[in-house]
Amino acid sequence: MATSSILEDIRVNNPKAIEAFVEAMEESAKNYHPRTENEKSTAVTDPERIKLFVQRCLEKRGKK
Repeated sequence: MATSSILEDIRVNNPKAIEAFVEAMEESAKNYHPRTENEKSTAVTDPERIKLFVQRCLEKRGKK
């Protein structure tokens, strides 16, 4: 996804926040590396993995 589409609706009017954001983007660019096959995202179709994921999400929200 292009960065422009991610940032399109973000409005920042605080100069310090803008500076911090730009610094973070520049630092991120310095550490760029292409994703390996192990890092690429895929659709999870295993019902047990999906159930575990949902359980963890609910636990973080204090629900069971």
